[in-house]
Amino acid sequence: MLNHQKNRPLFALVITGVMMSTSQAKPNLTTPVDMSVLHAADSGYHFIHQSFSASAPKTYSSNKNDGQTNTLQTYAKPRHYQVWLAIPKQPAGTYPFQTSKTSSKVLYMLDGNAAIDDLNTDLLRALSESASKDAPILVFIGYQTPYRFDVDARAYDYTPPLLSAKTGDKAAFKEDGRERLNGGAEQFYAMIEQEIKPWVYQQLGTKPTQEALWGHSYGGLFVLYNLFAHPDTYQQYFSADPSLWWQEGEMTKYWQAYQALPKSRLTDLAKTKQLRLTFSQSSKQAANTLDTQANTAKMPLSKQAFAEEVCAHFKESCRYQFFEQSHGEVFKTSLLESLQRF
Repeated sequence: MLNHQKNRPLFALVITGVMMSTSQAKPNLTTPVDMSVLHAADSGYHFIHQSFSASAPKTYSSNKNDGQTNTLQTYAKPRHYQVWLAIPKQPAGTYPFQTSKTSSKVLYMLDGNAAIDDLNTDLLRALSESASKDAPILVFIGYQTPYRFDVDARAYDYTPPLLSAKTGDKAAFKEDGRERLNGGAEQFYAMIEQEIKPWVYQQLGTKPTQEALWGHSYGGLFVLYNLFAHPDTYQQYFSADPSLWWQEGEMTKYWQAYQALPKSRLTDLAKTKQLRLTFSQSSKQAANTLDTQANTAKMPLSKQAFAEEVCAHFKESCRYQFFEQSHGEVFKTSLLESLQRF
C-alpha cells in the first residue's frame, strides 16, 4: 500500500485514506450502484453522459457427427453502454469550456459503473484541485445497468479473439465452463475508437495529447490487448490484476506476437508508452473472483514472470506491484492509484 504520507499532496492523502477501506473481495452483483457523485455540486467535475449500442455478436454453427447443427447462442444479444465524461470545472463564466483551459489528458476507465461507485466527492474534488498536476478528464465506460457489472457483456467485450484463429474466422466462442461468449475485444476496441473517442473529442473541442486506459481482471486483459495488438491507441496503460490464466494463458501469446514486431518499432514503443501493472495475491487465496478462479497450473507465465518479462522490455516505462489483497479488492486500489499516477 502507499506509505510516506508526510508532505504529500492533498490528493495523495485522500487516495491513501480511501484505499485503506477497499472493496469487498467478492463483488456484489445485485445491489444498485451509488451514482450520487455524478450530481454533486462540489465534486470539482462537470459530468456529461451519452449512450451507445453495439449489435449482437456474430455466432457460428457447427455440425455434430449425428448431422445435427449446434448453434452457439449463449450470449448473442446487443450490448448497451452508458458513458460518462467528467470534465474538471473551470471558473464561473467559462463553461462551456475553452479549449486552452481544458486538460490535455484523458483517462478511460472500463467497468465504468463500478468505477463511479468506488469514487466520492472528496476524492474527485481533491483530484480537480491538485496543484501538482493538471486534473485529468475522466471517461467512465459502463453498461446500461443499475449494477456494478454486466458480467455477460464484459466477458465478451473485454476478452480478445484467439490469436491462433484464422483471419476472418475470429468469431465469438463459448467461455470455458460458462454459458457466455468470449472474443469480442476487437469489436469493442473499434467501438471505442470509432464512436466513443470521437464523441469525447467533440465535447472537448480537441484531441488530448495524453490518453490512458485502465481496466481490471478481464478489463486488465483488454488493456494488454490494446497495448500488444494496437499499441498506438494510448500513451499510458493501467492493467489491474489481468486474468492471465484466461484460455490457458492466451495473453502470453499476444505478448510473444508483440515481440515479433520490427526491432526499431519495439524500441520506439518502449520509449513512448507507459505501462503500470498491479496484481493481487489471489493465487495464494481461495478468492471468489468476478470471472473465475485462476488456474495457475495452466498459465505459461505466472503473474511475477509475466510482469518481469514485460517490464524488462519497457524498462523505465513499466512498473509493477503486488498488493496483499484479493482480486476484488485490487479493483479499487488500482483505480485510485491510477488516478493519482496519471
